[in-house]
Amino acid sequence: MSLEADLTVLKLNQAVRSILQSAFPEPVWIRGIVTGLRRVSGRGHTYFQLADPSEPGGQSPAVADCALFAGERSRISIEAGRQAKLFELENDVEVRILVSVSFWDRSGRFQLIVKGFDTSFAGDSSAVHLQRLILKLEKEGVLQENGTLLFPEVPLSIGIVTSKGSAAEKDFVKTLDESGYPFRVFAAWAAMQGAETSESVCSAFNRLVADTHGNKLDAVVLTRGGGSVTDLAWFNDEKIARTVAQLPWPVVSAIGHEIDTTLPDHVAHTRAKTPTHAASILVNAVARFDDRVSTLNRSLVSSVSPRIQMENLKIENLTGNLTLHLGSLPSRKSEELHKLASKLNLSVMAELHRQKSLISEAEKQVEIRDPEKMLKLGWAVVRDTNGLPLRTVNAIDEGQTIKISMDKGWLTAIVKEKVND
Repeated sequence: MSLEADLTVLKLNQAVRSILQSAFPEPVWIRGIVTGLRRVSGRGHTYFQLADPSEPGGQSPAVADCALFAGERSRISIEAGRQAKLFELENDVEVRILVSVSFWDRSGRFQLIVKGFDTSFAGDSSAVHLQRLILKLEKEGVLQENGTLLFPEVPLSIGIVTSKGSAAEKDFVKTLDESGYPFRVFAAWAAMQGAETSESVCSAFNRLVADTHGNKLDAVVLTRGGGSVTDLAWFNDEKIARTVAQLPWPVVSAIGHEIDTTLPDHVAHTRAKTPTHAASILVNAVARFDDRVSTLNRSLVSSVSPRIQMENLKIENLTGNLTLHLGSLPSRKSEELHKLASKLNLSVMAELHRQKSLISEAEKQVEIRDPEKMLKLGWAVVRDTNGLPLRTVNAIDEGQTIKISMDKGWLTAIVKEKVND
């Protein structure tokens, strides 16, 4: 069509619409990832954007606004039902749809009008990639490994893998602190977004294992705050999943918000909606244990108190009986004590007499063996030159000098001959 030198906005938009209608006179099939899905209440229309796939963390190369009007939605749903399939649009799911290209000349808005839906199409979006990983790891038993660990009754020593100074860290620690329980948190910082996420998260887990605190941990929390689908897609990594599965503690996965799902949510022992919810899971576990202890304490007190009261009454009765018994004891035992004293006195006197006799006999023996008396009776004591007594002939050699002690003196002699009996 010929264009005038000066165009109004409307005429320009009409020209663009005409060109698009000429280029796309019939509906075309297009594939992309559903994002920004929303429904307008009352009318039943559905609006969303269709985006080209992007690398995790990156932006989509292109997006287009789409509209699914209520009438077309009903028709597509009926067709899907005839094929025993369910038609449902979901965010982050790659779809193949039939669209007509539309351009509203009044607003200059380019839009794709949905005319059909390929229910048999399975794309390669992040959601499909995640599902494939889940199926693969489930067949290998990886998803179940961490879940087999027992969650501790009193998880007070907690490891956390997150970004240092992040909102997730602050929310998590704040919730623990507000509980009043004595939690201890051991942090291992890691990148929570970007190409280094996988290596950084796995290294953080390994640092907790290697750290001396590792054998003291009760549980570990992997957490980050919300983000776009592409931001969170960095966690859909097989290496992270296998590392979590091999950890010696139960892992709580708290990545993104309640509507977000990543691979660690499937492989971890417990999934939390948010970092705050992860902390609440730990606080609630300790609180349940605290309640059980308090209940048992009250039960113990209520069951033991009557028994204690009964035993106190028994003790009071026994104390009274003992007091009466001890009060009459002196008069009843006085005669027995006198008899025992008399017997003891006689026994002591007899023993003293016996000991005196023994001592007298010992004195006589000592007196008989007094060396001075022995010498006066003609006995002599033979010693060597060192003054040591010689008791046998073998103790002296011929020619050796000896000293002989006798009554009133001693003499020196030389041995000329010795004879053994």
